[in-house]
Amino acid sequence: MADIEDPLKVDWCARALKLRKVEEALLSGEMMTEGRFGEDMMRYSTASLDQVQRALNEAIRNCQIARGEQPKPRRHAISGRFRPY
Repeated sequence: MADIEDPLKVDWCARALKLRKVEEALLSGEMMTEGRFGEDMMRYSTASLDQVQRALNEAIRNCQIARGEQPKPRRHAISGRFRPY
């Protein structure tokens, strides 16, 4: 019986590569988010740089997990400590 791939399975490494290109295009100014020509307007992208970077970090982390690597731990806030004086 042939193995049928899940159509909903995400290739996180390929997604990270695409998001990296989008991030570079946004940073360099190549990706125009809005263009106006007289009364006409075209919108090319609605994603902000922050949204792209968040998605990129998630894709990189999931790619590392898919490869069997251990991703570096996320940073968390330091908990407060009670100091009786």
